[in-house]
Amino acid sequence: MRTIPLLSVPLLAALAAPAAADPEATPASGSTAASVHTPYSFGARVGGYGFRRDDGDRRSAWDECRMNGMGVFMERDLSPLGGHLFVEGGLDLYFSESFPQRPADDLPIDRTSGLITAAVGLRMDGPWRTSGYAQVGAGLELTRVSVPYGDGSISDQLALPAGFLGVGGEIDVGHGTHLGASLRAHVMGNFSYDPADLEMQPGWTSPPAADEVFAPAPDAAAQGQFYLRKDL
Repeated sequence: MRTIPLLSVPLLAALAAPAAADPEATPASGSTAASVHTPYSFGARVGGYGFRRDDGDRRSAWDECRMNGMGVFMERDLSPLGGHLFVEGGLDLYFSESFPQRPADDLPIDRTSGLITAAVGLRMDGPWRTSGYAQVGAGLELTRVSVPYGDGSISDQLALPAGFLGVGGEIDVGHGTHLGASLRAHVMGNFSYDPADLEMQPGWTSPPAADEVFAPAPDAAAQGQFYLRKDL
């Protein structure tokens, strides 16, 4: 059996010492894990939207059937393009709202909508830890609408397609946290009816059918949102 000379032991120890002291030669498992960055981020948002009023002025042009709500979303950066291209999926819940004040001639529609959306966008870096982006998306609105009828109401549930174009900006406040705001222009379903057609007439035995009352049509809506996004 061959043995290593005693004089060679100090020599081997001296050669091994620099390698052990070099952090790049033997990275700790903890530092390797800490440097891993995923392309995903998660966020929450609040906002409101309203449909375009045909006879509105500059102040009231986008407050027909005003809706307020909140939602959550997730983004994924597409790394082959340096993270500038991203995709987003969102889930939002909105309610019809008379705040700050519903105009007296507005139709008394009670509406609750869940919005399921997907979008693709392009983000560009700006100065002072800011960035801006533009996106295009589409989705599905699951909505429940109700209008007064006599002492009760007439309601219906529908699934309506929706599409939007959006722009936004955000600021990186540190630790992978971003504060932002966005503005979207939607094309989505809106309802109109004549309240006089729902007045109970002598001889009526049953209210009109919901599909006779609610006839959704594509309409333009403007939406503003504020959000908080966190890198995962």
